[in-house]
Order: sequence, then C-alpha cells, then structure tokens
Amino acid sequence: MASNTLYYLFVDILLLTLQLLSAVGNGFIICLFLASKRLRQNQCLRLLLLLCFTDWVFVILTLPYTIYFIANWNEVSLHYDSQMVISLGAPITLHYKLNLIITNAIAIDRLQAMCKPTYYRMKNHMRFVWLTLLLGLAMGFIDVVLMFVFTELDNEIPNCAALLCFLNKRFRGYWGISNIILNSVLLILTICVAYELKHQRNKSQHSQMYNVKSQLKENGTGDKLSFAILLTSVIFLLMPSNIVGVTTLIQSKMFIYFGPFYFAGMLFAGVLNSIIYMTLHAEVRHAAKTLITKRTFKIDSGLTVVSTS
Repeated sequence: MASNTLYYLFVDILLLTLQLLSAVGNGFIICLFLASKRLRQNQCLRLLLLLCFTDWVFVILTLPYTIYFIANWNEVSLHYDSQMVISLGAPITLHYKLNLIITNAIAIDRLQAMCKPTYYRMKNHMRFVWLTLLLGLAMGFIDVVLMFVFTELDNEIPNCAALLCFLNKRFRGYWGISNIILNSVLLILTICVAYELKHQRNKSQHSQMYNVKSQLKENGTGDKLSFAILLTSVIFLLMPSNIVGVTTLIQSKMFIYFGPFYFAGMLFAGVLNSIIYMTLHAEVRHAAKTLITKRTFKIDSGLTVVSTS
C-alpha cells in the first residue's frame, strides 16, 4: 500500500511542478502581449493568446487542488474528502472541454488561412475568438453541472488521489466518450493541416515567382506555429484522454492510476505551448529577447513586421 501512496505523492509533486512552469511560461507570454502593441494588434494571434490565457487561469484555479492532495498525503493510507476533491477539481472538468474547443478552433482557423486566404483576411477574427470562448465555456459548464448532478459528494474513496476516482460511473462514461469524440475531430483536423502544410511547401518549392514564394513563406510562420500547438494537443490531450476513456469504459481499475494523466496532459501541453510561442514566432521571440536582455517594455522598436495570416 505504501508504494501506491508514494506513487500519488510523486504524481502530485510532478503536477505542482508543471503548474508552476505553466504559470510562469504562459504568464510571461501574456506579459509580452501586454507590453507589445504590435502583438496585441495581430489578430491572427488572438486564438493563440486565448489558449495561453485560459491555460494560465486554469493553472491558478487548480493550484488549491494539487496543494490539497499533497498537504493531506499520508504514507500509510489516503483518505480525501470527496466534496473537497470534486469542488477543487471542477476547473479541470471545465478546462479540458474548453481547451479542446479552442484547439479545434485553431485548427479550423489555420485551414481557413491556407485554403481560403481571401475569406480569412476578411473575416472577423475577434468574433471567431469570442464564439470559440463562449462555446468552450458553455460545454465546460455543462460538464461541471452534470458532474455535480450525478456524483455523490459524500462518497468516500480510500487510497486514490485522482479526481476520476470520485466521479460517478455514468458521468465518467459520458465525459470520456465526449472527450474522445472531440479529440478525434482534432486529430482529423490536425492531419488536414499537416497535408495542407506539405502542399504549401511543395507549392513554394516549385514556384518561380518571388512574390508568391515570399507570401507562402510569411504564411508558413503562423502555419508552423499552429501545427506545433495542434501536435502538442494530440500528444498530451488525445492520448491520455483515450487511455483513460478506454479504461473507464471497460471498467478497469487501472483508471485509478491513469486518472492523473488527464490533468498532467493539460499541464504538459500548457508548458510546451508557451515554449512554442517563443521559438516559432518571430515577433514573440523578439519581444521575449528584448524584455529579457534589455529589461525594457519598449519591445516594438526595431522590429520588422512578420505576417502570420
């Protein structure tokens, strides 16, 4: 039994570490947007900023959840209050669906940019961002409401330090299936983005017109950035979701151990996304370099505008 409790302690410490890294990374990106007028005016980055901001808020809201598990850890046996676990874990339930909606929206946005560039330049980006946020929040709140409706708050589950252990079987089944469906859509969209990226690269290689090649190169900046984020989501959201979903549907006890991977996957994705922003986007990278090396918030000076549409 001690090995089980040590496993959960290790997982909780890992989760707390990832939370701190995600808070710092995404918080830094948010500071860059606040400091740079040019970044704020780039509407093509609004969805990515939305993902960054929601990841940061998610980390802040879930810190009490992780701290509660660590503070009440016991080497002999684990006994957590189900009402406290479910209440503190509600942001996890909400954010997972919100994160999936935003990531799917990023994939759709990129496909529009690559396949219908004229429409993409004319569309109202902020309206698309707000609709994405509202849809994600609505679906997330529905999950939270269903979680509280179906789950008994006074149900004691010994020797388990994962939110899924305390949730009702019917809700776990619904949540797992709905997440698998959205993850499957994300996978299909990601494959489509990868195909279009390859098509654009081949088109650039065979094009002899300088202006066409230049435009494709500029567009490729945003395309590669978005594809990297989509790939991160496929790895750290889709795979853990499918593993936990399958073990839940077949009613395997292994979901007790795999349960934290839902949470860990979201945190890993948040950490990596903050790194991706700074490495694959020229404006964000320049802003970060200026802020760190020159210690100034005047980060727009001397920067050549790079289109990411």
